[in-house]
Amino acid sequence: MTMKQEFDNLMAFAKDLINENLGFYYDINYGYFQPETHPIVDFIRLIGRRIQSQLMLMPALYGEVDQMERMFSDNLFFDEWAEVTLDGRSFHFLMRQIDNSSRIINLARDLVFPSPWIPRKLRDSLIRIGEGTLNGSWRQDKDHQVTLWLPLGISFVEGSGHHSITAGIAKGEGELYPTSVYDISLIYDHVYTDGRYYYRTHDHSIISEVHFVECAAIFEIGRIMAAQKIIF
Repeated sequence: MTMKQEFDNLMAFAKDLINENLGFYYDINYGYFQPETHPIVDFIRLIGRRIQSQLMLMPALYGEVDQMERMFSDNLFFDEWAEVTLDGRSFHFLMRQIDNSSRIINLARDLVFPSPWIPRKLRDSLIRIGEGTLNGSWRQDKDHQVTLWLPLGISFVEGSGHHSITAGIAKGEGELYPTSVYDISLIYDHVYTDGRYYYRTHDHSIISEVHFVECAAIFEIGRIMAAQKIIF
């Protein structure tokens, strides 16, 4: 199956999920109730798990990871500094920073992308961090800097907390407050993808190839979320 076919299948599933979700449900015993999280957010989490696992395993698979091979927010989709608008603005300048005081990221549930790169530090984090270990249960400290993107609900580890956050994800424990929160909805006026390439909307020129079909699908699901005001 080609990347394009995988992308189309993921998007078809996402659209079906949104169309079939009524926003509330009725149970004969409990009456009407509404899920805490829209199921499309859960689907984004599901799509991103393969990329997340791949990132976290890199030092165990390949040894110390070169800086250029690590994934950050500026290469998840395409270079965030590439010009995408008619007047030359990049993705970086289209992101709008918003208040982060009410957001909490759950490492056992939410989609967080750490990028550990040193095998020894990953090993020590898995041994020392977590309930019943030498350092005790996972907890946020000053090194744990995380950027959250809305409406998608995906987060990127910044700074030096990659190894310990990986341990928290692996052990399914820990919550943290994001260091910064950005609404990326404005990008959808200027960029789209068909699962093969990312394109500028104003002239349909290619920005870059799609490197991860999961990321392309997450990007386009975000467009639907923004249009329907569905938020993480």
